[in-house]
Amino acid sequence: MSSVAREVELAAEWLEADGLGGFASGTVGGVRTRRYHALLLAATTPPTGRVVLVNGLEVELVTPGGRFALSAQRYTPEVTHPDGQARLVDFQGEPWPRWTFRAEDGTTVTQEIVARHGQPEVALRWQL
Repeated sequence: MSSVAREVELAAEWLEADGLGGFASGTVGGVRTRRYHALLLAATTPPTGRVVLVNGLEVELVTPGGRFALSAQRYTPEVTHPDGQARLVDFQGEPWPRWTFRAEDGTTVTQEIVARHGQPEVALRWQL
């Protein structure tokens, strides 16, 4: 993917609201670049009092062909590790955020995240 496409992945964002003032959000590329990018951010006194409960996950695909990161964390503007965003081949925002990754051995996996309306809950799913 081109460096322009990578910049778009860091600039374009998604958000899944729970209807109570909480949400899950992040960049299309999976690297959190804002203070409130999180997998689960709950509103303790809706719609305010927001608290990050789950910041992110380290996700790895293990196949007979090797171990492949599917997540990425930004530690400073120049340091991102691991390199899961390098395996991102597609993102769909509807009906909820869905990423498609392709590992170097050809294995494809999708990741989805859905916020439950009316509850401070999210569901994550990975599928080969």
